[in-house]
Amino acid sequence: STASTGTASLGTLGFGLKVPGTTAATTSTATGTTSASGFPLNLKPLTTTGALGAVTSTAAISTTTTASAPPVMTYAQLESLINKWSLELEDQEKHFLHQATQVNAWDRMLIENGEKITSLHREVEKVKVDQKRLDQELDFILSQQKELEDLLTPLEESVKEQSGTIYLQHADEE
Repeated sequence: STASTGTASLGTLGFGLKVPGTTAATTSTATGTTSASGFPLNLKPLTTTGALGAVTSTAAISTTTTASAPPVMTYAQLESLINKWSLELEDQEKHFLHQATQVNAWDRMLIENGEKITSLHREVEKVKVDQKRLDQELDFILSQQKELEDLLTPLEESVKEQSGTIYLQHADEE
C-alpha cells in the first residue's frame, strides 16, 4: 500500500503530465487519440527501463485504466510541440510580412494611379472647356461670315447690274 502511494506521487509531474512509464497501459490506448480539447495527440507509447520502471508498472496496473483517462505527455514531447509550433508561427509570420509588403506595394500603386487618374480627369475637363470655347468662337465666326455673305449678295447683284448697264452704255457709245 505504501509502495503504491509512493509511486503514485512519483508518477505525476503536474499539469496532467506523468513521468514516462508510469501508465504504460493507458499510453498504449492514448496513441493516436484526441484530447478533450480536440487537438490530436499522436503520442508514441513510452518504454520503461530499470527498477523504477518495474515499480511504476505495478502501480499502473493496480490503478483503474478507463478510456476517459487523459493522454500522457512528457516534458520532452511538450517542448517538442512548443518548438514545432514556434517554427510554424515564425513561418506564418514571415508569410504574413511578405503578404503585408505586397499589399503595401499594391496600395501605393493604387494611390499613385488614383492620383494620375485624377490629374487626367482635370486635364480632360480643361480640354472640354477649351473645346466648348472653341465651338462658341467657331459659331461666332460662322455667324459673322453669314452676315458678311448676306451683305455681299446685294452688293454683288448691284455691281452686276451696274456693270451690265455700263457694258450696254459702252456698246451704245461705239
